[in-house]
Amino acid sequence: MTTTPQDALAVTTALAPRGGYRSPFAALARIEAWRFARHPMFLVGTALGVVFTVMALNEQAHQVTSDSLSLPVVALTVGVSSMITAYHLTRSFHGAGELLEASPTSVTARTAALCLMAGVPALVASAWLVLYYAIGPSALGAPEWMYGPLSHAAVAAVLVENSVATAVGGTLLGIAAGRWWRFRGASAVLVLAVVVWTIGVLGAFSTTEGAPPAWFHWVRLFAPVGYFSSASADYVTVTSLTGSPAWYLVWVITLCGLAALAALLWRSEGQTRRRLVRIGAVTLVLSVIAYGLASATGLSQPVRSYPDGHSVVVTR
Repeated sequence: MTTTPQDALAVTTALAPRGGYRSPFAALARIEAWRFARHPMFLVGTALGVVFTVMALNEQAHQVTSDSLSLPVVALTVGVSSMITAYHLTRSFHGAGELLEASPTSVTARTAALCLMAGVPALVASAWLVLYYAIGPSALGAPEWMYGPLSHAAVAAVLVENSVATAVGGTLLGIAAGRWWRFRGASAVLVLAVVVWTIGVLGAFSTTEGAPPAWFHWVRLFAPVGYFSSASADYVTVTSLTGSPAWYLVWVITLCGLAALAALLWRSEGQTRRRLVRIGAVTLVLSVIAYGLASATGLSQPVRSYPDGHSVVVTR
């Protein structure tokens, strides 16, 4: 996507003094959010999310499957479309350098306004989370045995991570790539890299028998979308997997922070850049700690639960 005169005019108009806003930054954040919300790619992704949700509701009627705790609808639709949308909206202004340099906001402030676009897919993902379980509360009304040792807080952490967190993370990653990547086909490379990363990790650790125990324990969660339960083909058993859903959510949030910081570093200068580097270093350390805790805490061994209420530890 290239810059159009309408894009440049929208920015200059937003940054012009206006009585309805306290600062040019607020005006810019508002117009960027509006541009994001009406972007065709985001609208298509949201529409696909609605379609796939209706299909999932029909398939899960009167039963609970592993999809209840690992439903990737938002990540695959809203998350991916938000990433592509954010990339193209970020790139769309790179050709309007002269106009933007004359604006009263710094490059870092304009990037921060772009990052606030993540609030749009976050709202959509939150609405999906509420409506999905209000219309078809298959997961929330599931028999206790299907959750095994997972607490209600752990279930909530998984649901939030696979919806709101992935939608926000996809947007911020798209902005970061849009700031730094300038080669042709960068958006396709970005999507392919994220999809291969996610599917590669999830596929390698889809069962407890597929990988060495140490790898299953420490590498299984190294993906932006995770799951903590797996139902058998006939839905007569559910296996709760290792790790801590709460700390995994914290780890994904730190990834979102790192993506935002990577975007903000683009053309930052002086004290601002030094501050961003320090914050980034701290966030990276916190991310490593969070992932370590996500892998080391929670269940240490998979647990298989049965309808009669008993459960067994799965060992190899």
